[in-house]
Amino acid sequence: MKPDERLENIAVALSIPRVERHIFLCADQSNPKCASRVITNELWRHLKSRLKETNMTSAPPEWQGEMDRDPDPVEPGQGTVLRSKVDCLRICEQGAIAVVYPDGTWYARLDADKLDRIIDEHLVGGRPVDELSFTTGDLKP
Repeated sequence: MKPDERLENIAVALSIPRVERHIFLCADQSNPKCASRVITNELWRHLKSRLKETNMTSAPPEWQGEMDRDPDPVEPGQGTVLRSKVDCLRICEQGAIAVVYPDGTWYARLDADKLDRIIDEHLVGGRPVDELSFTTGDLKP
């Protein structure tokens, strides 16, 4: 299988063609300023767990990242949310910080309860949690 075919299969397994939202969470920072690594890593684990339990994300194929391993066929993922852990979102205050696209809704001062509201209301329900948001920027020209 060609490298681009492997990538396409990974994208399909992760349900990238059907994704509706992508949440980026500042976590495991190399130089933590907005919140401690302990707090952000705990939130990252919480986010992963909640998205998995709500079936909002899809798992990558088992062979992902192992170029010597033959890629077994994979079923397309059914998730609608991608999640990414980022080193820094450049706000560096009042963290933990997250942003949800395509809406471009930015959230600060996150804890597990606030993150649950974002998951339930924004990621699942499609409505940004205005009282937790501090700004928006949807990247449209």
